[in-house]
Amino acid sequence: MALLLNEENVSELLTMPEAISAVENAFTALADGSGMNHPRERFFLPQGVLHHMAAALPAEGVMGTKTYTSFRLGTRFFVQLFSSETGELLAYIEGNKLGQVRTGAATGVAAKYMSRGDAESATIYGAGWQAEAQAEALVCVRPGLRHLRVFSRDGLRAETFCQEMTRRLNIHCAPYTSAEAAGRETEIIICATSATQPFFHGEWLSPGDFVAAVGANRLSAQEADVETIARADIVAVDDLVQAKTEAAELIFAHEQRRLAWEQVVPLSAIASGRVSGRETPEQITVFKSLGVALEDIAVAALIYEKAKAQGVGQEIPFR
Repeated sequence: MALLLNEENVSELLTMPEAISAVENAFTALADGSGMNHPRERFFLPQGVLHHMAAALPAEGVMGTKTYTSFRLGTRFFVQLFSSETGELLAYIEGNKLGQVRTGAATGVAAKYMSRGDAESATIYGAGWQAEAQAEALVCVRPGLRHLRVFSRDGLRAETFCQEMTRRLNIHCAPYTSAEAAGRETEIIICATSATQPFFHGEWLSPGDFVAAVGANRLSAQEADVETIARADIVAVDDLVQAKTEAAELIFAHEQRRLAWEQVVPLSAIASGRVSGRETPEQITVFKSLGVALEDIAVAALIYEKAKAQGVGQEIPFR
């Protein structure tokens, strides 16, 4: 029988270190051809949007889809996990918490290979749901971090966020009232916002910086300006095909002849060791995260196996 797993189940079962490991392994599988990822497709309806994406990890015995809707009342995420050997439904998983953690995990994988190992300071733009997972992932892969800066247009939210992250992650976390001050003289920059216009400027970068832009995955939204992309020595994405239709920062840089698509490196090549994510301490590196089904299915498989082992979830009599 298949398992029905809700948000509460996912929160109970899923940890960030395990998610980072699962996502890293999935990108390695993608690099050697044993993993498959199908880019997101969107269906625009009069009242909202239907999003659909798929991936397979045959070596793990799984394949699946993530489908979600964006309508006026909100966005609802669902992941279907299937056996890649029999085709049977293994689990139907509510996907909001899953998506939050897998997005953080992807940044964690990128930061592991693309940020400086001796980084002591990081900045997060945004103080919402996604920013929490981004902070947690950073601390997992860069335990030497000593300071976390946070900038949000909502100052009260930034204060609350910093208090919570200080308590939960045992790291000094301070809110900043200036976006520029938060972005200068820090070694890791994470953009996790709902911005539609660029707010991070490449002129704020210093040699050795790592930038992860994770908040935008459509052509009408940008977080970092073209100069940020142009200054990068290495630019990585989670899926190159998807990036060419969704990564506005890269698309506009390409249109302005500040970036060639041939320069852009798949994260899978970096995670597998085929390409270096950072060759010198002075290089500036950028990871453009879009969120791909490969990450969802890798984490869904992890959740499913733990649910089976712990007797969590509701059985549904699907054949």
